[in-house]
Amino acid sequence: MALGQLFAPGEGYGGQQTFARRPPGYVNTRVLAASTVETAAIPTGARYVIFSASGDFYARPDAAAAIPAADVTDGTGSELNPAMWDLSGVTDIRLIAAAATTVTMSFYSG
Repeated sequence: MALGQLFAPGEGYGGQQTFARRPPGYVNTRVLAASTVETAAIPTGARYVIFSASGDFYARPDAAAAIPAADVTDGTGSELNPAMWDLSGVTDIRLIAAAATTVTMSFYSG
């Protein structure tokens, strides 16, 4: 599948310019087992990823994701349910969930 552009400009109500997200041309799905870190590869040429999931999950770029059991105050925490990331400089995405969860990642080139 080919990576596509993220937004499609168009004309909205009253001639105002609008932007709608294009349908993804490249979607990966990870079925996470409870408390098990999985690594998701980033397709060549991907610039953005949009996440969706059937339950809560944590993600971290280029380092092991973790479910926090205490405060994390040094900047190394994992993000809970991220919506979208710019992938500039990111080589992979690590995912984890407390319960079995399915995560989809829609990738775009720009």
